[in-house]
This record gives sequence, structure tokens and C-alpha cells, in this order.
Amino acid sequence: MVPLINSKPDLLQRAIISVLDVDYKKIFSPVAKPATIRTMLNIAVTNGWPLRQMDVNNAFLRGTLSETVYMMQLPGFKDLSRLDYVCILRKTIYGLKQAPKAWYSTLQNALLQIKFHNSIVDSSLFVYRHNYIICYVLVYVDDLIITRSDNQFVAHVVNTLGARFSLKDMGSLHYFLGVEVIPTTTGLFLSQHKYVRDILESKNMAGAKDVSTSLSTT
Repeated sequence: MVPLINSKPDLLQRAIISVLDVDYKKIFSPVAKPATIRTMLNIAVTNGWPLRQMDVNNAFLRGTLSETVYMMQLPGFKDLSRLDYVCILRKTIYGLKQAPKAWYSTLQNALLQIKFHNSIVDSSLFVYRHNYIICYVLVYVDDLIITRSDNQFVAHVVNTLGARFSLKDMGSLHYFLGVEVIPTTTGLFLSQHKYVRDILESKNMAGAKDVSTSLSTT
């Protein structure tokens, strides 16, 4: 912890405002493009590769901050002998504006260390190519989709990432960005049936009758 600037909250407030003007209101969180998702699914189906889905537990607690961010002492964790001190965050927390960017940078560095490369057209896609091994990792915040030509290399990727982060294996890809992925004999069937039903239920309209148009027929 560090003391408040001259122990005067108004000076600290002005310092925080100066930080807000620089980057606090700029939120960065890359989202996979629909075209990238379709292309990756097409590659997997064409080559007969399985699609594996992973989830990172508490992702926003694992990002390392590059900015200087102060936080008031939390209730129950206050140092009663230094109540005029504030905390300097080293890691991100949920609700922090910088958390999505810090988490993405942390994950990006982990993938780059195992020789993945960022796609030029979509920052959410990471590609590994070496000899006959090809592997794609698509990132959406804390969800990862992996498809590949070599099972052993995927095990290596999962073990390497699992050593740094807490991963949950979701098995075969079944639901991503509101889209259900249903395997068929000819490929994959993509549906938003569940997504639409969830919206209707959230608005208490699950029992509403279907109509051909939302406008008056007259």
C-alpha cells in the first residue's frame, strides 16, 4: 500500500481524473468476428478435425496490470494503523475497466510463448504452423475454441495453459457466442434457437404465440 498524496483526498481525486482522461474510458475487449468463426468451423469440418472448447476460470483475476491503478482499502481488510493508505493493484479484478485488456494481453503472451502467432485480420485468432502440425485457437474473453491436426500438440497446449491458468474442459464445441453447434452426418448445424428462447424467457414471453410479422396485418 502507498499513502494518499499528501494525505489529501482532493489531490488523489485530481490524479485519478487525470488518469481517466488518458485511458480509463477506453475499453478494449476483442471479440471474434463472425467471418472468423465460420472460417474456423469450415476448416475443421473440411479436414475432419474435432472442435474442443475450453473455459478459463476467473479470467479477469489473472491479468497483470501495466497501468498504475489505486484502490481504496476494502472493508474487513483495512489496516487500522494506516487508514490514509490506498492499495496499488498488481492484478486485475472484476469490474475494473482495464481488466479485459490486461487478461487478453496475459493470454496472448502465454500463446506467443508456445509459438502461436496472432492473425493479422482478427486479433482473437491465434495460429500455430510447424511441419505437418496446424492448430487454431479462437478466443472470446475466457472461452477458447481449439481445432488442430495433431492430438498430442493440443494436449501440450492445454497442459501448458493449464499450468498458468485454471482451465475447464467443456468437451466438444456445443455453444459459443449464442450459437448452438450441432454435429450432423454432413457437417455442423448452427442454430440460435436456445439464444432466442433465453431472450423470450427473460422477458416473460416464453408462451407467446408465433406471428409472421410484428406489425399489424392491416
